[in-house]
Amino acid sequence: MNHRDKIERRPDAGVLGLAVLALCAVSLASAQGNASTGQATRAARLSSVDGMVQLSQGNQVLADPALVNTPLFEGTEVAASAGGRAEIQFEDGSLARLSPESALTLKVLRAGDTEIVLEGGLAYFELQGDSQTNHILVRFGDSVVTTNGLAILRINMDNPPGELAVFSGNAHVEHGSDLARGGVLVDLHGGEDLTLDGADPTRYNLAETIEPDSWDGWNSDRDQVLAAQAGSRTSAVNSSVDNSNPAWSDLDANGAWYNVPGQGNIWSPYDASNAGWDPYGNGYWMWTPNFGYVWVSGEDWGYLPYQCGSWNYYSGFGWGWGLGLGGCQWWWGGAGWAFNIGNAPGGYRPPVRPHPRPEPPHLLPAGAGKLGANPVIAVNRSSAFESGELPLRDRNTAVVIAGQTVQPLRSLLRRQQYDHSGAPGVAPRAPNGARTAYSRVGTNGEATGEAVPIATSTHTSSRSGNSSAAKSPATSKPASSSGGSASHVSGGGGGASRSGSNEGSSGGSVGHVSGGGGGASHSGSSSSTTTSSGSTHH
Repeated sequence: MNHRDKIERRPDAGVLGLAVLALCAVSLASAQGNASTGQATRAARLSSVDGMVQLSQGNQVLADPALVNTPLFEGTEVAASAGGRAEIQFEDGSLARLSPESALTLKVLRAGDTEIVLEGGLAYFELQGDSQTNHILVRFGDSVVTTNGLAILRINMDNPPGELAVFSGNAHVEHGSDLARGGVLVDLHGGEDLTLDGADPTRYNLAETIEPDSWDGWNSDRDQVLAAQAGSRTSAVNSSVDNSNPAWSDLDANGAWYNVPGQGNIWSPYDASNAGWDPYGNGYWMWTPNFGYVWVSGEDWGYLPYQCGSWNYYSGFGWGWGLGLGGCQWWWGGAGWAFNIGNAPGGYRPPVRPHPRPEPPHLLPAGAGKLGANPVIAVNRSSAFESGELPLRDRNTAVVIAGQTVQPLRSLLRRQQYDHSGAPGVAPRAPNGARTAYSRVGTNGEATGEAVPIATSTHTSSRSGNSSAAKSPATSKPASSSGGSASHVSGGGGGASRSGSNEGSSGGSVGHVSGGGGGASHSGSSSSTTTSSGSTHH
């Protein structure tokens, strides 16, 4: 008997125990792959996609274009094409964001350990830090970055071996495959920018001013969105043991919580006041190597309520989601994926799940040594079980759930938001989001271990292959997904005077930096070229 046929009508029976969900998962264990190997005990969330982004694992393309709310397991590569951007959220609140034509791989994603490899391009990270129970690091080229506490980073690999800017917090960088023979060991602080030397792995440039990029504007916009969602946080989320997960804020911002006696906290999306709304009415089936086809919700908030807990139907109220008594027990930590439907109205049937194993014709060449993605199957349906509208979900209207009249929970205080433009050492963003032209520091001295006078050089990286230094202004808003170039580093213009004067530089050596052509001034800041052999900058 199919497990869907076991769903019976008990509209007001309350939240079904997680044991039922576990039984459903066990019934599919033989078809769901190798979760028992421990390779998929954690997942990150693909929380935002703008433009064309591809997901792959090993030599298998999973989705192209990628789907928001996809759970990302160990070994998944996320690649943004021209005009594409992506954001990945981790359970501890850490974030990783990809700019156009950039890629990263979730190399390690296990209990207590996270390792992210930036394969190329430019990425932005908000890392919650390294601790005894939560180890997180980022690799780029021959470099490894770890943090102590919350740190905001930007890593640029357009010009190997790379550049690291620390907007806030502290970061520890190790560069070079063999530090004993002479590599770089540096501690960076908020407002500092490290540029590694491709010709000499023992040398680097450290500047005390971070020049802005239009990419920073997009990140600032995303942070504002997340801060606004976090501003709706309720006590239902704060009481959860894993409340650092940003996915909780999606629920607060898109629905209402109710503390129901005997039931616990029940959440219901605003759309559920429509009698035809179905938790599995809008989404996709996406094939994965470990679990076969899994559900990816098409709802903006549709991540967490499909990874744990259960959906239940209450007559006179409609659909609600809750955790029961066991907390958020992620399905990938058990036997495999299953519908998390607890109590359903009579006659309800979830959408038909595709065969768990793909047919051989689905595996088509996709170029770059990878196999083509198996079909992503869209679902769009409505299932009405009561006539008329159901009670309105908002922050003011009392409702009846399982015979109990309850008031919605109210929002708590808004969390503090990181201000990209106001951080110490971060240069002001150009008007209207335009890129700020700046000069990069080069080297011309011997490796003495001391700062030496240097000449200014400029370079520009253009994603479309156009090497011209003249760039049209870019806005801080997300770009169209129709392709085009996406320059990560803006160049040209004149040098930057860091001699303590507010005057523009007109050439000649001034302190550590010589200007050329009349550039921006950054009074009070400094830049140095350093030789390192296992040394640490403080």
